[in-house]
Amino acid sequence: MSGNYVSGYLEAGNCSGIVEIWADQGAIATSEIPAMTKALDRLIHDGVIEGGLVQDGNSKEILVYGLNAFVPDETRDATLENPEPFHSIRFLRDYIETGQSVFLTVEEQAKGNAHDGLNAMSVDYWQNTFDMTDPEFSKAMNAFLPIFLDMFKGFNIKTVTFESDTAHDKITREIGYTERFDHQTGTRAHYLANRVTNGAAFHNQMIQMAMIYRQPRMRFSLFEQRVMRSALSGRTDQEIAALLGCSRDAVKQCWRGIYAHAAETVPGFFNHADTDGSQRGPEKRRILLAHIRENIQELRPYSLRRDKRSAP
Repeated sequence: MSGNYVSGYLEAGNCSGIVEIWADQGAIATSEIPAMTKALDRLIHDGVIEGGLVQDGNSKEILVYGLNAFVPDETRDATLENPEPFHSIRFLRDYIETGQSVFLTVEEQAKGNAHDGLNAMSVDYWQNTFDMTDPEFSKAMNAFLPIFLDMFKGFNIKTVTFESDTAHDKITREIGYTERFDHQTGTRAHYLANRVTNGAAFHNQMIQMAMIYRQPRMRFSLFEQRVMRSALSGRTDQEIAALLGCSRDAVKQCWRGIYAHAAETVPGFFNHADTDGSQRGPEKRRILLAHIRENIQELRPYSLRRDKRSAP
């Protein structure tokens, strides 16, 4: 290992390494890799699953990854009532066969965000070592923690369900999971964490920190959110257009709409001195993206609008 760790969001088109790990674990057959990769790519592209990972900066070896989705109450309850190993793999197989997913769409996530909350379900979590005495364990966890929290930030989460080997019971409970549901066979179990209102828990349990929620103020459209998320990754307008399958002019028009909506929603947002609207686009983008980095809830679905500023 080089010790040079690189962390980031998982993007559509980059899922093959994770699916290959599933095959190495025996969770899927080697013959399933192409279909599973295509399915995971599609669900990440559509915002149904979100993922993050840590890689060795030199070899690009995956050291840690986590995948998260949201499910209805009945899916969470059924999963905990009859827990089975690699439940999310079964959900993905069903999606491949039927084209229907139990995971919530972005539109369904928006409804949960704006009302009684969402049930987060870990699609999978893996790291190359769980030996807490190994220095690589701490390095990998520290690199992944900001990505883990970002995957939850901005969502109105009421429960989190997680599957793990019971050999990791101690650390699973330490990060905040309080209920355990053992499988009938094997050494795996499901764990559940419910959001609590005791403020002290927010500071000593990672999973409770992830469930702190703030409502968005600006409520951008889905296309606007995708443009800004792509910009946060350092992409140019040309690269954003290629990624989203639209023209560069459409991206530029979207930015103009974003700036106008931000200024309308939060008067003086860009600069109190900018009374004539003359502040240049690059400076507005810098101010906006700095705000978004600290307020990631602005990029989460919440009563999404369908108006003239949505996808072209």
